[in-house]
Amino acid sequence: MAVDPPDLRAADADREAVADILRAECAAGRIDVSELEERLSAALDARTLAELDRLLADLPAPRHAARVSRGGPARPATVGLPGLRHFHQAHVFDTDRRTAFVQALEHIVPSMVRVGYDIVARDEPQMIVFECRERPAWVPLVCILGFPIGLIALAYKETQRIVVTFDEISPDHTRIAVAGTARRPVRKAFAGLSG
Repeated sequence: MAVDPPDLRAADADREAVADILRAECAAGRIDVSELEERLSAALDARTLAELDRLLADLPAPRHAARVSRGGPARPATVGLPGLRHFHQAHVFDTDRRTAFVQALEHIVPSMVRVGYDIVARDEPQMIVFECRERPAWVPLVCILGFPIGLIALAYKETQRIVVTFDEISPDHTRIAVAGTARRPVRKAFAGLSG
């Protein structure tokens, strides 16, 4: 009779990798904000890899991504090509979580509101979720090609969500993780956090 090996212990990099997947899945709309909060808490408290795997069991995210080590220097945040794109960025600041959250409210929120995003969830000092409803680029084309269908298409809007979480990695260091779908100016604004 074969005996299963004891469950492997999770490292901080494993917990952070799962937290990143959960943020991206919330931004994609697969889990809601309250479920994200529950799963993030469970991920950061997980002791074993099996506990982390259970948090991803009902999501289509690749399982191997949760076990990729993040050794080496941090990569700079990338902006990518123009258009509506999914993105994920992480920034580390030399400040406590509450100060980082307050500074985000002062600097990020006004910029997001100016480009049409609303705050749909706020859990101080851990998370802010933004949403924007906009017409996809194909709507004007449908309006030109067919008048009756064009009227219906004019009413169609897609929801874009950006999840920003604040993780205190030490009393004087906070990691801000951003995941979502946005146009290039918004991605560029978040990439500017490191600069």
